[in-house]
Amino acid sequence: MKKCIHNSLSDQVYTMLKEQILSGQLKGGMKIPEESLAEQFGVSRTPIREAVRRLSEYGLVTIKPRSYASVSTITEKEAEDIARVRVTLEQLAVDSIDEAGYLAHVKELSRFAADCQYAMGIGDRASVFEQDNLFHLALIKASRNSALISLYERLDAKIQQLRIAQNLNEHELSLCLAQHGEMMNLLKGGEKERCKALIHEHVFHRSIDLGAPR
Repeated sequence: MKKCIHNSLSDQVYTMLKEQILSGQLKGGMKIPEESLAEQFGVSRTPIREAVRRLSEYGLVTIKPRSYASVSTITEKEAEDIARVRVTLEQLAVDSIDEAGYLAHVKELSRFAADCQYAMGIGDRASVFEQDNLFHLALIKASRNSALISLYERLDAKIQQLRIAQNLNEHELSLCLAQHGEMMNLLKGGEKERCKALIHEHVFHRSIDLGAPR
């Protein structure tokens, strides 16, 4: 029973810290307040450290041995690299999506797109990021390419770091979320090149001519 209680507390702290990081409440480089968290939950530091360890494995927290843990940060170059890899994988997925693949995942895509809008409407930025992540994973899954799906899933934490680093304001984020529906319409109409261009704009927040030299 004690172990169940411990795991429950660790899960609660993990969820809370993850939400605070994704929402921007805890910003990159900030120290994780283990002592105040232990006081807040009325527990020892053991479940707190377990939650921090899990966040470190996920990639959102950096642990400095015999020192402290802090929210992970990425450089502008790292953010650019992550964005380029993400765009490449998503554009490859679009090339691979056929009518059957799209129809098999259209309900998921619609649900996650709607959930993004709902989370944005209630001001839950952390949930926006989580649901946005699920939308794009569903897009990748529609390709029915198992290697591509596996690669994308491994990038989960890096993509979340990218979203945090880009730090879009509410207007920019709202415009970005509206593009989910546009992507679905383009896929449904078989307009893959336009969909790929929109994915580039969606990730980098600037448009590109896919026919132009890079």
